[in-house]
Amino acid sequence: MNTEQDEFDGAIKAHSRLVIFIGCIFLLLMGRFFYVQILHGKNFQKKARASLIGAERIPARRGIIRDTRGKVVASNEPHYWIELRPDKLRGDKGKEVIGLLANLLHLREDERLGLEERVQNARKKKGVTPPVVLDRNLVDGFCPDDPAVPLEPLKVKVPPLLNCRLCGNEFSPASSEKIVCDCKSKQTVTIKEGEKSAECCGKIYVNTPVCPNDGHLLESVERNLRCPVDGQHYVNEVAVLKSHAHLLPGVSVKTGLRRHYAFPFLASHTLGYMNRVTAEEYRAEKSVYGLSDMVGRRGLEHALEARLRGVPGKVRFLRNSTGSGPSSENEVTYQAPVHGENLKLTLDVRMQREVEKAFRYYESGGAVVIHPKTGAIIAIYSKPGFDSNVWTGRLTTAEWERANKNPYSPMIHKARTAYHPGSVYKIVTAAAGLDLGLITAESPMYCQGHYDFAKRRFHCHNRSGHGTVNLKEALKHSCDVYFYKLGEMLGMKRLAEYGYLFGFGDTTGVEITDQRGIVPTKEYHATKTKVGWQPGFTLSTAIGQGALTATPLQIARSFAAVINGGNVLDLHLVDEYTDPKGKLIERHGVKVDSTLNLSEEHMAIIREGLLAVVNEPDGTAAESRLENIVIAGKTGTAESAEWRAGASAKLGAWLREDHAWFAAYAPADDPQVVVVVFVEHGGSGSKRAAPIAVNIIRSWVSLGIYKAPPAEEGGESP
Repeated sequence: MNTEQDEFDGAIKAHSRLVIFIGCIFLLLMGRFFYVQILHGKNFQKKARASLIGAERIPARRGIIRDTRGKVVASNEPHYWIELRPDKLRGDKGKEVIGLLANLLHLREDERLGLEERVQNARKKKGVTPPVVLDRNLVDGFCPDDPAVPLEPLKVKVPPLLNCRLCGNEFSPASSEKIVCDCKSKQTVTIKEGEKSAECCGKIYVNTPVCPNDGHLLESVERNLRCPVDGQHYVNEVAVLKSHAHLLPGVSVKTGLRRHYAFPFLASHTLGYMNRVTAEEYRAEKSVYGLSDMVGRRGLEHALEARLRGVPGKVRFLRNSTGSGPSSENEVTYQAPVHGENLKLTLDVRMQREVEKAFRYYESGGAVVIHPKTGAIIAIYSKPGFDSNVWTGRLTTAEWERANKNPYSPMIHKARTAYHPGSVYKIVTAAAGLDLGLITAESPMYCQGHYDFAKRRFHCHNRSGHGTVNLKEALKHSCDVYFYKLGEMLGMKRLAEYGYLFGFGDTTGVEITDQRGIVPTKEYHATKTKVGWQPGFTLSTAIGQGALTATPLQIARSFAAVINGGNVLDLHLVDEYTDPKGKLIERHGVKVDSTLNLSEEHMAIIREGLLAVVNEPDGTAAESRLENIVIAGKTGTAESAEWRAGASAKLGAWLREDHAWFAAYAPADDPQVVVVVFVEHGGSGSKRAAPIAVNIIRSWVSLGIYKAPPAEEGGESP
């Protein structure tokens, strides 16, 4: 009996515990329900809706850049790149996928490892994991550097290239002891005993499948397409990736627009180039850039980035059952992008070509061609240049190394870089002396080939001396002693004041921002020069030497001020900004930065000297006289010897040469153009820079840019 009662009591207790347990569960559920629905209902509702709503960014189309005659110089072309989804690339499977991708695209080993690390780091981030972008423009069916030209199948099978996965360089196999170079010269080279490679026409040949740089085993790279423009061989990377898509989960090929430059090398420094936005730039301006966006680097692309790039749009949609695209067209909202502004430049592509041609015999230098009354830059050139298309997203290790190792500095824009100007600066010293009444046009000074000052001998470039000369003759012969003495009379302070008056020591207003250069003062030397201030520095400054530096743009602006009535102009490259429909937004116009406020009589005296430099038989640029148009100008030869460790005999000889300058304007009686030529380590200004400038002016006339005066009745125009 007791046993039955005990069993009954046990059942009652078990039932009670079950009821209590169920009650507790119910109370917990009710509490959770209260927490979710009542206390935080609105918050969870927002999160739930956010998980259903997808959004994609729509990049704006970058503005088109045209020259002054409407020729397109920078535009947008379709291109492809790769995005990886870190959430789909986990563990060993993810490494396997990245390894296959690296094999298909022949990525360097450090690129593969870097990609794995970026994917791994992206997975650690909280919230939505952004895609990882492989910064590489994929080759499709068109020439990479000329997207309007389709690639052609190779008609004859060629030996495969050899690729080093460690350094990223590619090599051509040497089929025999004598290698016939694959270029127009058809010269032959051999791999010498004890050496691993030989270079010819930009290609490196090897006779063993081992990298000559690092000893890594080389891999064969088959390429079956050829670009008819540059003759280079390619493989359709987009097609290769699409054919392997089933083996590449989490890897997608994206398409968009890529910047294309119609005239590579011609204005590369001035236009600049583009590459992928950095992580720092993306974090700083998430509302502006996407992870795969390109951003302007150097030149106008960088300086006017905000105006060229536009404002991105956005599309928002309710996700479909797979969580990817929109569930229906009715559930999509679209915010259109605002495309970038178009630019019409003052540059004339025809003149750019002529300036490039004029520099064909020289290694390094720069030139500027401007309109003296408006400040419009007609041409601006720097040599050597670089291919903006290659630097826009397709830069190889070999190309990077080639640019960095080039002793003539192809990445420096020499037209906006400050150098010692030499005698072209003498117009400033002359103007200061005239304006302050220290000299007149006829004030005589005797040159015996040197001037002794402060226990030091300052030589004239003519060691025999020029005898007694006035200002016109001093400019014509570029007599240093005349300007040494005038510099002594002026003093450092007043020399600096007139240097600033002419716009030196400041930027010229050009959109790509040139260097300020240096207008030295006593205070400058006291703090910047090891020996401190020395009186002789005044004499060096008076002839454009010493610590004084100036850009070709600044020299052009100063000469323009001498011939346009004393206006120191803002120089400019952009004539007009228009919207995508062609509506005018802004026109630059003529902007005067300051005025010289010097008498026309004094300016006429200086111009008379500049006219004599070219047009009198004993002028320093007499050999540069033209028959059909009268040129005036000033030669300059600036001492600028350099020394570099490890320089070859040829490079060392080049570095020891002076800088060559020539600043000119034409026609002398009605100036319509100013041309400044700078030849780095070119030697004599009269023998090197002046002939280049004359050829540029000759082209300026032949192209019809020069506006000849109307012919007088019964006569002919020049």
